[in-house]
Amino acid sequence: MMTVHVLGEHPALVLAGEELRRCLAEMTGGEVQVVAAREMTGKPGIWLGTADSLGDAAALPDVRDRAWDDAFCIRSVEGALVIGGVNPRSALMAAYEYLRQLGAEWLWPGDDGEVLPALGGAPLQGFDLVCVPAHRHRGVCIEGAPALEHVLDMVEWMPRVGYNAYFLQFQVSSYFWRLWYEHRLNAEWEDARELGEEECADLDRRVIEAVKRRGLVLHQVGHGWTAAALGLPTDGWVTYEGEVAEADRELLAEVNGKRELWGDIPINTELCYSNAEARRRLVDVVLAWADEHREVDALHFWLSDAPNNHCECAGCRERSPADWYAVLANELSPRLAEMAPDMKIVLLAYHDLLWPPEEVTIDRSHGNLISMFAPISRCYAHSMAAAECDSGERLERPARNEMQMPRHNQQLLELWRIWGWQDAADSFCFDYHFMWPWMGDRMSIHLAKLMRQDIEDYATLGLGGLMNCGAQRAFYPTGWPYYETARLLCGTKPEPADRERYFGHAYGGDWPQAIEFLDGAAEAAGAPRHGAEWWQQAEPGQTERLRDHLNEFADRLDECAAAVSGERQVRSWRLLRHYHELLGHYVAMQEHHEAGRGDEALAEVEAAEEFLRRTERETARALDTYTLLKYLAGLKAQWRDRQRS
Repeated sequence: MMTVHVLGEHPALVLAGEELRRCLAEMTGGEVQVVAAREMTGKPGIWLGTADSLGDAAALPDVRDRAWDDAFCIRSVEGALVIGGVNPRSALMAAYEYLRQLGAEWLWPGDDGEVLPALGGAPLQGFDLVCVPAHRHRGVCIEGAPALEHVLDMVEWMPRVGYNAYFLQFQVSSYFWRLWYEHRLNAEWEDARELGEEECADLDRRVIEAVKRRGLVLHQVGHGWTAAALGLPTDGWVTYEGEVAEADRELLAEVNGKRELWGDIPINTELCYSNAEARRRLVDVVLAWADEHREVDALHFWLSDAPNNHCECAGCRERSPADWYAVLANELSPRLAEMAPDMKIVLLAYHDLLWPPEEVTIDRSHGNLISMFAPISRCYAHSMAAAECDSGERLERPARNEMQMPRHNQQLLELWRIWGWQDAADSFCFDYHFMWPWMGDRMSIHLAKLMRQDIEDYATLGLGGLMNCGAQRAFYPTGWPYYETARLLCGTKPEPADRERYFGHAYGGDWPQAIEFLDGAAEAAGAPRHGAEWWQQAEPGQTERLRDHLNEFADRLDECAAAVSGERQVRSWRLLRHYHELLGHYVAMQEHHEAGRGDEALAEVEAAEEFLRRTERETARALDTYTLLKYLAGLKAQWRDRQRS
């Protein structure tokens, strides 16, 4: 019988022991027991714990901050195997890495993404592995339209592949929960229902429990503080039909001579930051929320989610938007450090705040500030630091509320350099690969290559990692890009053989056909172009080659799908065939649009919408249909407007 000795009571250590027992029992067919231990002895088996409990047997490398940094070892010691981490989260990751060394894998979230090969036994000798992930920040942020099970599957999957942080946006993430449960873009979904605020809060609590059980870093909030300061709704980009209290109106930003909600959306509204009462209200509401949520590790303190809406009153004009942001940070940081010394504040370079302060220096002496760069307008046809992605225009600080978002990466990077926040321990990129770019056919090809270079660029720019802002269900047509991103952030650079192994697990013996189809589609489409729409699958006027490729593979994909029987392979081929059909709609849309056949192009958009709605149950765990439908609806409205004009 194999024995796993667990040193410590932290939930992540307990879970690591349970996972070793479950997986090893299934892989070997033998009996595995887990026992709690107080100290390491000479008994054989697996010894699992943190650096403090394992002592010299672990010999883990020093890290800057054990709460935030990860490092682990898998080491054979005198007839036993030591699996240890600098913190419980790292020990859990080490347990999964040991299983990976034995051939296990987790391709995507959910049970059918787990690969546990049969073994004659679990070896304990011959291991001397030490891992220190290349980036401190390796996170996923809630976006899109997820159900609770989608997020719980994601959180479960994250430490298995190397992610270490999860971000729930807003004080309560009800906006995202409602997109799924209310299912407003698919009338064919029979299970749609409305959610109350308390039910949404309970969904958040269940996610937080899962995050904390694994020792992951918990990020929360972001936008919404300006609305909270006025007692207005903070649950996403929703309009407010009520009236702002007259006594509070003077706290609103004055834009074009008016103090009112920006577009009637509270979280998109700025305050009058030269007004001391507005700043006091804002800082106090942040501190009050933080006091009630001590479980948060990284509290995101962002302003509104709209550009060119800062106050134009005489007092506010004395300083730039970023200078007022610095004032607020300096008022918040020392008070939070005193109240919750282990909680960090995440500051944001985004929209108007891409331009740094001119006069006010942010006081970082309290040790609780993290800087976040969010290049939302960036180009994904080029990597983050690509020299060729350059407008050639000289950056000049815009007048108040006349900022135009840079569309070329070199201009965005210049703004980040001016900020001067290049500290890899206390900064990271908030990027959107899985928010928009995945919707094109290059998800498995270009996006994977782009991510490899982007992560290298982040390090060059002094950014300490990545928070993926994107759909929780962006594992379509394959999960390779999300998986590869995790491995890259850990410092592992997957080789072609690793991709082939991944596809072999996913598709079975005919995996080369899947790679040939996806690579061929990307080649036929041509390289992504700066500024191109995601539905434009090929170079203008060059759709014929891509259509020929789709025709060539129509029967081949069907034959491959018919030849498999395992749940994992059946799922993978079903998604690839679904993608093949969706790509056909995209090509037809582009052909009609380029030929000026407006009615036919609109009809093809509607055909794609109908296809996505009708097949949503088949793809729901891998594909965020809501996000696709939302952008197809926007595309359709745009084309109709053009026809009318």
